[in-house]
Amino acid sequence: MTDDPALQELLERLDPTTRTLVAEVDLGTQAREFVESDLGRHFVGCALQEVAEAEKALSVVAPWRRRRIQDLQNRIWRATFLLSWLRELIISAKSAKSALEEVERGG
Repeated sequence: MTDDPALQELLERLDPTTRTLVAEVDLGTQAREFVESDLGRHFVGCALQEVAEAEKALSVVAPWRRRRIQDLQNRIWRATFLLSWLRELIISAKSAKSALEEVERGG
């Protein structure tokens, strides 16, 4: 998770549940930073554009073109899952952060 030996030593002294929460917060923070970066915005934009284009093509494809329909559905699925995985990381980090704050308060 980190290259800092002092921080790594501190993390190793934490109980496994707390370490897991810290890891979730770290991953969520990285996901948020990625989404907010130029590269992340590009990927999110590409995914949204992919969904829009595939949905538009799907709305006019002939019903007997099963392979084409499957291809378009797969395009939508891939793009949607990319976005949902990023979203889940960010949401999970918020929950983990709340749980860590609760542990710090002694609850």
